[in-house]
Amino acid sequence: MGFREVPVKIRKSRIARFLGILACALTYLSPVHGQSASEWLTSSGDAARDAWQRSETSITPGNAAKITLLWKVKVANKTMGMQSFREPLIVTGIKTADGSHTLAILAGAANDVYAIDAESGTVVWQTKLKWASEKPEETTEGEGFICTNAMAATPVVSPIDAAIRRLYVLSSDGYLHIVDLSTGAESDPPIQVLPLPYGKAYGLNLVNNVVYTVTGQGCGGNPNVLYAVDLDNKKVTLSSPSQGGIWGTAGPAVGSDGTVYFETGDGPYDASTGKLATTFQAYTFSNDHLTLKDYYTPSNYKWLSRRDLDMNDTPVVFPFKGRDLVAGSGKEGRFFLLDSKSLGGADHMTPLFRSELLSNKNVNFQTEGTWGSLASWEAKDGTRWVLGPTGGVAAVNFPKSYGPTPHGGIIALKLVEKAGKLELEPVWLSRDMVTSEPPVISNGVVFVLAAGEFTGQANDDVGGLFDAKERIQRSVPAKLYALDALTGKELYSSGDQVTSFLHQAGLSVAGGKIFFGTFDGTIYCFGLK
Repeated sequence: MGFREVPVKIRKSRIARFLGILACALTYLSPVHGQSASEWLTSSGDAARDAWQRSETSITPGNAAKITLLWKVKVANKTMGMQSFREPLIVTGIKTADGSHTLAILAGAANDVYAIDAESGTVVWQTKLKWASEKPEETTEGEGFICTNAMAATPVVSPIDAAIRRLYVLSSDGYLHIVDLSTGAESDPPIQVLPLPYGKAYGLNLVNNVVYTVTGQGCGGNPNVLYAVDLDNKKVTLSSPSQGGIWGTAGPAVGSDGTVYFETGDGPYDASTGKLATTFQAYTFSNDHLTLKDYYTPSNYKWLSRRDLDMNDTPVVFPFKGRDLVAGSGKEGRFFLLDSKSLGGADHMTPLFRSELLSNKNVNFQTEGTWGSLASWEAKDGTRWVLGPTGGVAAVNFPKSYGPTPHGGIIALKLVEKAGKLELEPVWLSRDMVTSEPPVISNGVVFVLAAGEFTGQANDDVGGLFDAKERIQRSVPAKLYALDALTGKELYSSGDQVTSFLHQAGLSVAGGKIFFGTFDGTIYCFGLK
């Protein structure tokens, strides 16, 4: 076998320790692009949610074909509905009783947290977060495949320059648990964030010692709002009023000036009262107040809501000529480009750019369009790229493509200026992938998981909706792909090495390795030997 399965703990060499220290010393850090040379601390890697690992040097388009399975380990992780693990976080230089480790940290659906040695695959610690709510813990998994009582938010780790580094986990009790990275023990009393247990929160974002998250789909009776948790005074602030579901999987994005961005799903719309369904929203946070700064609503929002074509992604923020631009998408299959200085113009319905229909020409609310979150990176020649997952056949012809895509894949657009106006121009469409998760870009390589999840909702044969059990049975094993970031050409496929699917979990890249977990409790690490 070419990989190590459940190995014993391995003592790191002096050279490895030196390189770890050197990597920390060379760290580049900013509130938005808060990555170190070898870490992945939050959903999509940074506060802007661009999923761009800037410091990777090991894996290149020239050697990606040599990627191999380095190790895998299976843990007794309890699933809840279709939920298993969240996106892995990678943290360097964590001192434990037996030495210093780079940890891959994965949160499980049933409030378990696992810390895995990134080099060996050994479990360094695992912890079960204590139930903190006064309301009793339920023994069931909730109803259907939406509100499953699972912990759904990817945790976040404080930046490498923090005086004391902690892991912040929002468990299904609605409390933010503060965890010691060395032991897995809770270092401080938990903070109640959600009004009630079993809300469906998404990726935690930590900027300037404030944790942001959003909730969607009204699970547990919780409102669909933006939350801000000030870690200095422990106060929790909720936006108002409640919106259509906010369910971009990476949670809210934060711009360079601290503005918080998210998209809302379908629901009531009344701008005069702040009910802004099917809309991009921007908020500021100051003195324990969240204030609506601006918004953009597509002009066809009524039709989108009637057809259940939610704006359901986490937007991505990136710099352009001295200001932030915001890109987003949704189930309709269009991409939008917004100016942070005026998201939708004077009428709140005029974006910088609204693409033609790129996917979902079937107007399918279940399996087509764009889901989850986006990604963005800048090439050496200064070209800005925006990438996203899509379901179903493309609605346009891409200059570069690699065969039919009945299940969808990854699309790549580049930012261009034509006649003084900015556009996102289609460049390439990847090979076919069964339920592609949001991509990660690193050193000219796009990494993506074809999750294998069956995403159908309506059971046309017998009526009603598929339950989680039926969707699990119809899912297939995931596959890891590496693509050339400029062309979309396949550089690597894991083939049949992964034996289970995953649901809204995604991957992380750090230190020349790719990490992810699957529904059956297996954690995988791929990379170069």
